[in-house]
Amino acid sequence: MKRGLPKFLLLLLCVLFMVSFVGCGSVAKKAMDESVNTANGILEKNAKPFDSNTKVKLEKVIKSCENAKDDDAYKKAKKNIDDAVKAYQDSIKQEKQVTAPTEKFIIERMKTIKTVTKVEAATEKTDENKLLNKKGGYYSYVAMKSSMVEDSYINNESPVEAGNEGGAVVEAFHTDKDAKGRNDYLASFDGKGALSSGSHSVVGTLVIRTSDELTASQQKKLEKNIIASLIELK
Repeated sequence: MKRGLPKFLLLLLCVLFMVSFVGCGSVAKKAMDESVNTANGILEKNAKPFDSNTKVKLEKVIKSCENAKDDDAYKKAKKNIDDAVKAYQDSIKQEKQVTAPTEKFIIERMKTIKTVTKVEAATEKTDENKLLNKKGGYYSYVAMKSSMVEDSYINNESPVEAGNEGGAVVEAFHTDKDAKGRNDYLASFDGKGALSSGSHSVVGTLVIRTSDELTASQQKKLEKNIIASLIELK
């Protein structure tokens, strides 16, 4: 018995060490698995993100967890999942901000753009397109004048009077289908000189237009600033 005791103790210590090691690894793996389950639950809701790449990345990160084999890998995988989940959820919030936002929200965000000097919303009486609140039309028409437009003809006009020529316009629709329909209509005038409606694109349920008085690079810059102001999370 005395001779076998050291061997027994040695074996016991080895077993305890292995149990301890596996136990620590299990804690890290459990934490990773919990993050995976949370991420899958979020994906199952199938919410639309502003940037579809955030969803694709999250799916890839979840898949990559299968390659984690040790404590360090589990911890790293968990962090990657948590970061990807946040990016995806933030993108979902951004998409909601450009999906049928209030007129007040649009006006407030447009006022934050440095090159925008004046902002005004059209009424049914002042809406020259006669689309405000009509079926398939926009429920809000927010016009803005930009310091980048150098046209003395519109200097004394209000943003709504100047319309898109004064700088830019954000037209808000209840559905993306209506927004796309409006965008297609505007596209029919592209490249037709005086009839050209300037640049235009669909963002959520909004049609963002910029003046034909601007150069192509100025149009892109202003459009980019408008989108950035609309999706900024505060």
